[in-house]
Amino acid sequence: MSARIGSVRRTNTAQLETVKQYGGIRSTKWVRPADGRSVLEIQTTHTPMALQKIPVGLNYLTPPPHWHWYQDEYFHIREGRYIFTLEGKDTTISASDPQPVHIPARARHTFRVDETHPGPCTIEISTGISPRSPKDDPEAEGPNERFFRNIYQYLDDCYHQGAAPSLPQLLLLLHSAEVSMAFPGPAVIVLPLSWLLGLVVGVWVGQYLLGYRASYPEYYDATRESKKGR
Repeated sequence: MSARIGSVRRTNTAQLETVKQYGGIRSTKWVRPADGRSVLEIQTTHTPMALQKIPVGLNYLTPPPHWHWYQDEYFHIREGRYIFTLEGKDTTISASDPQPVHIPARARHTFRVDETHPGPCTIEISTGISPRSPKDDPEAEGPNERFFRNIYQYLDDCYHQGAAPSLPQLLLLLHSAEVSMAFPGPAVIVLPLSWLLGLVVGVWVGQYLLGYRASYPEYYDATRESKKGR
């Protein structure tokens, strides 16, 4: 019997070095982060224009607007073109532009590949180390490999099985990585409200009442972490 998250069957991808999404439109892998970083993800969208055929409501490859509690985030575009949204303002950035793209902690943002770009687009994503991580385990908390593997594969399973993602499950995954969804409005009001939403709907409802988890063994195997020779 297949393992499930609600009505969604979990695909076993934990042993794969590279995880593919949307039938190979995008692939993602993780390598050892540099000192001072908690993750280093290399993400390639091989055929960006293929995303134009996917309805907007089913394109789970673009993260919703969100913010990180503690960590700055850094993006290096290695090839192609991406569109970043920072505090509601869109900016298109290519590999030939100055790098990295720096997103401060608590800044509301998202990004997406430029679907009009005819060739592959590759981006490297890294974040600073969470203050909640032990000194001997800088990848323990925050947006680490565990978080990305779980949320990417869960959304890919939802897409291929025609199932709507569970909001409590998504909020639990985000909250576990010290990330909250972002809402428009004055930051002093909406940031704590969005954090509270993750706690109540994600943790209290999703984890404690519905039995969701922040990580599944089919999606993530701790023995394959990117911590090598730290």
